[in-house]
Amino acid sequence: MRKKEILNTMLALLIFGFAGCAANQSGALNKDFTTREAGWVKEGKPIIFESRSWYPTEYIENHVDSEMDYVDQFQNVPFYVERRQIKPFDRIYTKFDYHKYRLFIEKKSYDFNRN
Repeated sequence: MRKKEILNTMLALLIFGFAGCAANQSGALNKDFTTREAGWVKEGKPIIFESRSWYPTEYIENHVDSEMDYVDQFQNVPFYVERRQIKPFDRIYTKFDYHKYRLFIEKKSYDFNRN
């Protein structure tokens, strides 16, 4: 009987421990956006990456953070690519809000209906 009580207590502690860790992780992601978007992004200035100019668009895409890979930063603003992309990249992103990313493209004219 005593072993069963100890086992149940340990199981309950594990469950509550994991739930607490998950809550802290998602809370940390939500707090990433207490600041506004960089002024140079709103002015339409490009990110220079791999000797190419990447221009911000008005398109904000929804991506789960785990779908994105950090690449580098430009003027203290981190930028990302979709984890499934391979080089040469055709899109890069800056984080706009929780699970929202601003699309940057290399050229101002772009086919948004790509596959």
